[in-house]
Amino acid sequence: MTWLLIVFGMAVVLSPLMWLKQSPHQKRITELRRQASGQSLQVSLHRRPDAREGEHRLESVCYRLPWQDTDCRQNWVLHRASQRGWSSDHEGWSWFVQEANPKWNPLLSEIVPIMPVGVSAIIASGQGIGVIWDERGELPEVKKICEILHRLRQKAEENCR
Repeated sequence: MTWLLIVFGMAVVLSPLMWLKQSPHQKRITELRRQASGQSLQVSLHRRPDAREGEHRLESVCYRLPWQDTDCRQNWVLHRASQRGWSSDHEGWSWFVQEANPKWNPLLSEIVPIMPVGVSAIIASGQGIGVIWDERGELPEVKKICEILHRLRQKAEENCR
């Protein structure tokens, strides 16, 4: 009986500590975000890519590369999250907010087909160029997203000249 009380007491003492331990899913997300941060990407909660003016819930995750040149800021969204917006030249994707300058079409036509499956939008805003990603992938997808965002930012800088 004494041993049973000791085991029960230890369980009561140790159980709150187990709540602090990360689950495997949480560890994976932490590693994805750490990798992104190491490659100069900002990770933040974001509104849905097709959110209307009054919708403010932060239910998506945005991996964003900040602008280097403040004169090159854009404001457009290309998404495949829903039917909102208007059609684009990219099958299954729609424009929202406004359409990007036609100078973007060759690069977007090259990038859209190679986007990781979990990417539901490409967002250009005052803060930078980013993607909405469901974070269901692995570390190589973070690297791919980073490469894509660097190419997009470079294109923005070329378009500004």
